[in-house]
Amino acid sequence: MGEHTRTLLVILILSMAGSALALPSGWSPEPYFGLDGSVGYDIRGERDRPEAQGRLGIEEKPAGSKGLVSALWRSAVLPGWGQRYLGAPTRGWVFMSSEAGVWGTYSVYKIQEKKRLDNSIEMAEVFAGVSGSHDDSYYKNVGQHQNWQDFNEDLRWEARREYGFGTEAYYAYIAENEISSADAWEWMNEDRRVAYVLKRKASKTAEQRATNTLFALIVTRVAAMVDTWRVSRTREDIQRTREAETGGHLSGSIEPRGEELLLRVGWTGSF
Repeated sequence: MGEHTRTLLVILILSMAGSALALPSGWSPEPYFGLDGSVGYDIRGERDRPEAQGRLGIEEKPAGSKGLVSALWRSAVLPGWGQRYLGAPTRGWVFMSSEAGVWGTYSVYKIQEKKRLDNSIEMAEVFAGVSGSHDDSYYKNVGQHQNWQDFNEDLRWEARREYGFGTEAYYAYIAENEISSADAWEWMNEDRRVAYVLKRKASKTAEQRATNTLFALIVTRVAAMVDTWRVSRTREDIQRTREAETGGHLSGSIEPRGEELLLRVGWTGSF
């Protein structure tokens, strides 16, 4: 029997043996030819890449140690960063998009707050004669009284109720809080004043909504950290599964013994 015939015979036998083996998914036998004339099959492989669905979106083959603490503080700083760090970019983008959406909403409300407040101040200047810069309490009083004299009158009644008429505290309270003629206002009509009050209320509403939106940042971070913990656990499971899988080597050789051929088939593997 010629050398080529012997080689083909060995390949045929090993091919049948390789086909009969129940190999894990993703493994495939590869023929090899040794320098010593031996032929055989290398059967080595690795687990299929995990599907994004059902494996928490882990799209890379987990390699190396990536601590949970490192992933968690990343999620606390920027939701989604921890997921991307652990090899789940799709989930990371979801949380990052949520974070961007929250900040976008906050920005919209803050812009509304500023714009409405500026509009209310402009209304006070045009329709009530307000001039100069003032604090928020002043503009609040402008909305509550038709003019500055009405405000001062109410202030005196309040001082009398709290401190008694003619007392030292009575006059001190009035001197500290009354509106002078330099800061006077007078609304053109009641409708203008009401419109001003509604505009200020709209500004305050936008401010409150912006504040409430900030609580969503806390919720997003807590959710991202919980999800990061889940991704970390899944990543560890995948690593353990890969480490438990074994590779092997199916080999064969032919040794002439007189007129006969001695076929040797062996399997080497790790367990």
